[in-house]
Amino acid sequence: MKKSILLVLLVLLSLTVFVGCAAQGTSTEVSTINVNGTGKIITDPDTVEIRVSVVTDGKDKDVQQENALKTQKVIDELFKLGLEKKEIETENVNFSPVRKWTEKEGEVITGYRAENTIIVKTTKTEKAGQISDTAVNNGAQFVGNLVFSLSDEGKEKILDKAIEAAVNDAKKQAEAAANAAGVKIGGIKTINVIKSSGGAPIYFAKEQLQDARLETPIMPKDAEYLVTVDVSFILQ
Repeated sequence: MKKSILLVLLVLLSLTVFVGCAAQGTSTEVSTINVNGTGKIITDPDTVEIRVSVVTDGKDKDVQQENALKTQKVIDELFKLGLEKKEIETENVNFSPVRKWTEKEGEVITGYRAENTIIVKTTKTEKAGQISDTAVNNGAQFVGNLVFSLSDEGKEKILDKAIEAAVNDAKKQAEAAANAAGVKIGGIKTINVIKSSGGAPIYFAKEQLQDARLETPIMPKDAEYLVTVDVSFILQ
């Protein structure tokens, strides 16, 4: 009985070794071609950010209250353009004495200055000119530092499209090379996104917006995303 069991085990072991050797003997190396593809997508920015400052100077500390009223007026007028409360936030509030140095008295306080800076951040990019003019026409002394950009959602959408374009570009190059070599593309082994760039903010200096006698024409530049992928294609 023990001899029979031992014989069976030896037979099974022999079969295992044979199958392993057979599998090793029939394995073949897969031929591939690696290609870099580039995808570039150009789109309109979907977000604009504008800084608005209201500055009030005066002889006494009442300028702080006066400045608060002027700032609120600017905000109320911006609401009339269709902006929502969540699109306007206070960045900085400052109140300080104005000092002057004289030979007779040294440093003296000649008055006070109050300043309130708000940030308007909205997806209503087409209203950038209206927002700037409305702020200036209702008491803002400084309007500028405009930043056009893409929201996180916008970046995600355009990045997906750029990657798709890059992969298609790589496939086109691989097919051209394969045809020249007399072989065919059988599939994709690996894809790696090796570089992506673009979507940088676009700035406008405040000096471009100071004259508000006519509606300020503001034409944002296009937002551009560039993606490069490395694709390994299987050759048939």
